[in-house]
Amino acid sequence: MKKNIELERPDLDAMHDVILEALNYNVGDLTDELIKEYWRVLPDRIKGIAIQWGCDDTVFRDEMYTWIKMNK
Repeated sequence: MKKNIELERPDLDAMHDVILEALNYNVGDLTDELIKEYWRVLPDRIKGIAIQWGCDDTVFRDEMYTWIKMNK
C-alpha cells in the first residue's frame, strides 16, 4: 500500500541542495513543485531512507544524488 508523504520545508530544503548540486540548476529555477516531482520519481528504497532517517540524512542525500546523476 502506497502512502502519501507530506514534505515539509526542511525536507524540501535538503532535497533542493542535493538537486542543485547534482544538476547545476540555477537557484531560482528549482521550485518546490519541481523538487516534489523529483521526490515522486525516486525509487521506494531511497524514499524509505528519507522516511526512516529524514531528508537531511547523509545516506539519503548520497543515495538521492547518485540516483539523480545516473537517471536524469
